[in-house]
Amino acid sequence: MSELRTTAQRRADVLVTLERQGQGWLATASRDGIPRLIAVTATWTGTDVVIATRTPSPTAGNLDETRLARLALGTPDDAMMADLEVSEMAPATRQAGPLHDAFVGAAGWDPADEGPDWRYFRLRPTRIEAYRGYGELEGRAVMRDGAWLA
Repeated sequence: MSELRTTAQRRADVLVTLERQGQGWLATASRDGIPRLIAVTATWTGTDVVIATRTPSPTAGNLDETRLARLALGTPDDAMMADLEVSEMAPATRQAGPLHDAFVGAAGWDPADEGPDWRYFRLRPTRIEAYRGYGELEGRAVMRDGAWLA
């Protein structure tokens, strides 16, 4: 087993991962506990994650109902998991201002071009974990209650 990264190093690695504006998996659940998992483009604003999805989708409905999600980026050998809360929602139009600009600028595609039923969700992280394989599960928390630990 390799040496464990410090919390500060893990935070730096998480920020690099988030700033890549990558593809990931977003999990939500209904109030009844029915899970949903979708692939998303996750864009990082420096404080929040912005995603876009279709308004009639179960994921959008779950975000409306529970306002909670979990995002996974990376691979099992270098994973980042974030618990998120919805802090803002807006129709995916060019008039959505900062949400539109943040998403389109980083993702390289515009949900407004896909049709009128898309929406942006700004998601604020409340907890983030980072680990490289099972050997690094210890000390994986880099954020708790919305505050960085290092």
